[in-house]
Amino acid sequence: MGNKGNFTKVVAYTPTKNPSIYNLGFGDLKYDLPTKKYIIDDQVTNDNGDIRIVLATVAKTAYEFTTVNPHITAFLRGSDSRRTNTYKRAIMLNLEELSETFDIWGKNN
Repeated sequence: MGNKGNFTKVVAYTPTKNPSIYNLGFGDLKYDLPTKKYIIDDQVTNDNGDIRIVLATVAKTAYEFTTVNPHITAFLRGSDSRRTNTYKRAIMLNLEELSETFDIWGKNN
């Protein structure tokens, strides 16, 4: 919920080719007419003024996911450089707290 309305957000942990590594993806839940399936749209920009709440919720799911799956590594990468930088800033602002639970690795461009 934000200043432009309500949007249904979804977080999904998807296995990669490596069974011990999962991709953490999130975005708006959308119904795709051609495939007649629900999809996660990670390209949409709502500018809803609630990015901190959204990212805090995504982080909460990471705590829950890794508690249930302690042997799994989850990774996150933005669908574009702007999103990647947003996630990087959020992690850096909370690095001390996040580092108490997670081993955090990043890539320099």
